[in-house]
Amino acid sequence: MKQCTVFLLILASIILSGTSTVQAQNLEPRSFSQTPTGMNFVIVAMGYAQGNMLFDQATTLENVTGEVTSLAGIYVRTLNFFGASAKATAVVPLVWGDWEGRFQGEHAQTSRRGMADPQLELSVNFIGAPAMKMSEMKTFKQKWVVGASLKMTLPLGQYDPERLINLGTNRWGFRPRLGVSYKSGPLSLEAIGSVWLSTDNDDFYGGALVEQEPLWAAQFSGIYQLPSRIWFGLGVGLSRGGQSKTNGIASDTYKKSTRWAAIVTLPLNMQHSLKLIYINGLRTRVGSDFNQLTLAWSMRWGGM
Repeated sequence: MKQCTVFLLILASIILSGTSTVQAQNLEPRSFSQTPTGMNFVIVAMGYAQGNMLFDQATTLENVTGEVTSLAGIYVRTLNFFGASAKATAVVPLVWGDWEGRFQGEHAQTSRRGMADPQLELSVNFIGAPAMKMSEMKTFKQKWVVGASLKMTLPLGQYDPERLINLGTNRWGFRPRLGVSYKSGPLSLEAIGSVWLSTDNDDFYGGALVEQEPLWAAQFSGIYQLPSRIWFGLGVGLSRGGQSKTNGIASDTYKKSTRWAAIVTLPLNMQHSLKLIYINGLRTRVGSDFNQLTLAWSMRWGGM
């Protein structure tokens, strides 16, 4: 039993430090593109992720796998931000997760159900995408767009310091991004750089202090839109950094991973659409190594 407890403590630390890794590589294209102002979007996204966590060969942890199902409610409002097109986003995620593995030959497992940390984000296209109503965009030809965004995770998810595994991280997270996109006819290209910054968790299991260094990420995407408004996207993302410390002791959790993603959006009518996203790991040194499939339904109104 004691060995299982040690195993779960280490696993919990890896999951907490790996949360930003998953978020750093959501790899969704068209993050910075022209969108009519005054529009509202309600999105319901269902995701499923499965995979293993790879650890340094010096450890005795083996065959750690997990299955995570998520349901997220998302609201997006497009804005006129001092003459530039912008959007504000709020996300509330619910998660069902099961993890298992072996520590010194002994099997251990745990499960959690509940709300993960909510997220807020503001993004602004400050070059090449002026604020416009939908009626004004009929003659607008998008070329180069440069934008920036700031995402914040709120420590409101399910968290109990007496538990080894939690869905919330008990710390604030911040992700500034800078992106550029270019559109020529039906083809768009996009490049984004970002960094995840986290405050400390001073109430980890047993009263431990968990710190994490910045996690840097880059993303490159290509998007092709058909005349029917169906569009396809392919993306690749890289992340580096994010090493964590527990009570001042650094662990071998420096992350170095590469992932790719594919996405297709199918409009159902003028108000409703479906989106399918698949993310797969190409290479992971430490952290979450997973395959993820997400199906999202979107409804929009306003912006006329």
